[in-house]
Order: sequence, then C-alpha cells, then structure tokens
Amino acid sequence: MDDTNIRLTIRGGGWVLILLGFVLLAMLSWALAPAILRMGNQGPGDGETVESYEFDLSNLRLNKETIIPAMQHRNMSPVLHNPIAMPSDLLKQKIEADRDPFLVSNDLVIGVSINGEHRAYPMHILDVHEIVNDTLGGVPIVITWHWPSGHASVYERMVDGEELSFANSGLAGNGGLLMYNVKEQTGNEQLFSPLLGFAVSGKQATLRPVAHEVVTWNRWSKLHLDTTSIMPNEQMKKRYRKANPAAYFKVDTIYFPASPMPKDDTNPKTPVLVIQTQDGYNLHNIAELDSLADENNEIQTIIDGSKATITVGNNPLWATVNDSQGNPMQSQRALWFAWFANHPDSTITKQR
Repeated sequence: MDDTNIRLTIRGGGWVLILLGFVLLAMLSWALAPAILRMGNQGPGDGETVESYEFDLSNLRLNKETIIPAMQHRNMSPVLHNPIAMPSDLLKQKIEADRDPFLVSNDLVIGVSINGEHRAYPMHILDVHEIVNDTLGGVPIVITWHWPSGHASVYERMVDGEELSFANSGLAGNGGLLMYNVKEQTGNEQLFSPLLGFAVSGKQATLRPVAHEVVTWNRWSKLHLDTTSIMPNEQMKKRYRKANPAAYFKVDTIYFPASPMPKDDTNPKTPVLVIQTQDGYNLHNIAELDSLADENNEIQTIIDGSKATITVGNNPLWATVNDSQGNPMQSQRALWFAWFANHPDSTITKQR
C-alpha cells in the first residue's frame, strides 16, 4: 500500500465538507435564535426583588408583602395583541379537518358578545398567554386568565379617554395577576389588578368590566353559530396542550401569597361564580350549583329584585348567569381564596 498522504482538495470533495459545515452552522443558528432573541428582549426583573421590575410602586393599594416576583422578568408570558379572528366557517373546517384540533367540545372558553359580534377565547390558549388585547364590536377589550388564582375577567381598554394595551408585569399581587399598560418608554408604569378591577399603584384608575361567560366550546358554539375564535399560534400548538394546569386545581398548594385567607370550611381552591349586584357581589360555589340544578341544568334566582337564571355544567365545571331576557350578566370566576383575599367582606351564598 502507498503511504503517500492523501490531501482533500476542493475539487476532490472538500467542498462537501465546507457545505456541510455551513448547513450545520445555519441549523444551529436557527435553533438558538429564539433563545437569543428572548435574552435580547428580556424586560426588567431579576426574579427576586419587586423593585427590579421597575414599576411605579407609589400609592400602593395592595399590601406590599403580598406582591412578589411570579416570573423571572416582565413579559415572560407572550401576551397576544390584536389576534387574528377566525370566522365561523373557517373555524369549523379547521376543527373538523385537523387530527389534533385546537378546540374540542369540552374545552372551556371565555365567550364575549359586543354589539352583535361574538368571539371565543379558548382557555388552554390563555393558559399560555394569560392576557389578550383585542377589539370586538368596535370596543377595545382585554381578556385575562390567571390559573393560579382561577380568575377570568374581561375589561374595556379605554381608561380615562385613553386606549391602553396591557402586558404581564411578571409580578403577582395578593394571589392574583398584575398587569401594566405598555408605553413607549419602559419604566415607572402603574400596576393593575384584574381581581380588583383597578390600578393598585400610581394614580387612581378604574377598569370597566365587560359581561362574558366561561363555558364549554360546545355550549358557546351552539348558542352563537356565527362566533369567531382567536387564531392560535401554530408554533405554540404543543405548548397550548402541555400547559394544562388541571393538576394544580386538585391539590392544596397555592402558589402566591394571599391575605386574608378565608376561615370558613370551604376548600380555599373552590371555584366560585361571582355575580355583580347593585350592593356588591353574590358568590356561589359552582360545584354546589351543579348539584342543585334542574333537568335543564338551570337554577332560577332573584338578583337585584329581578329574575335571573344560573346555568351550570360539569366535566369541566362552569356556570353562567343571565337576566330574564337571556342576556349575560356581569360575573367573574375565581378560586375562593383569591377572591376573598381581595374582597374580604365576601361570603359564599348557602344553597337551599
């Protein structure tokens, strides 16, 4: 055998190795790009001190001891701004054609109707995004879902004549989500609590609630045949399903400090339906409502002197309330401990 050294030249095949090197470098850059971008776009916050998140903490209307870092920095939850709305016909086709549809019958959604327009916001999408800034029926709204407190809400985004756009502060306040109004310059923004419905730092500002329903997709789609739904981010499809927090609701663990805690014999993590009244709020244990509903899954009641109907379902549990004309009434859904901590005068209505 000839012991002469073999040299690989460009013409002799070296170009293949060079090309392979470029391909591997491109693949590595593509794989690392999201992480690099996240590092570059990381907002204020060190995961340890509230002050590092750089919000206006003046005139606090929450006990500061209950405000803690919930994420490593601001905006770790990818808030949705002006999501694409799928019309009902495309939505139906997508669900029927997809082997792994992003919506199935027993998925919970936050359903909103404004000025004749109806839209569904799937809860498993909100598990990831937590906050959606949208416009429905010509009205700018913000939809929030904070599963550690079990709280769902919808508010108008027009506050004192200004249209706000909300994002996740990365902080938890008295067991619930804290959000802030995005501005051109970062820093010194005031904090808002969806559980309270107003700004908890800086100047006084109140959010106007929007009637909505937390129901299954099956019920919502049957009641509103022309409903739209927000378009999921296809790149996050697996994350939507993996983010299911169902296990959290089955254990006693509470992630963020809340004070005061309820002292009654109700499990602190009991889901409650909170109905707004002229004098305050009327609270109901959703599981108890389900056990008392008639064959139509309804309970007739009186709210502010007028007839109202509470409709319930299970697997999963949900409850809504409508006035005598069938219109949704102002209500919210939350875990008992989180609502009580922020509204300590509340009591759960004893069912007969």
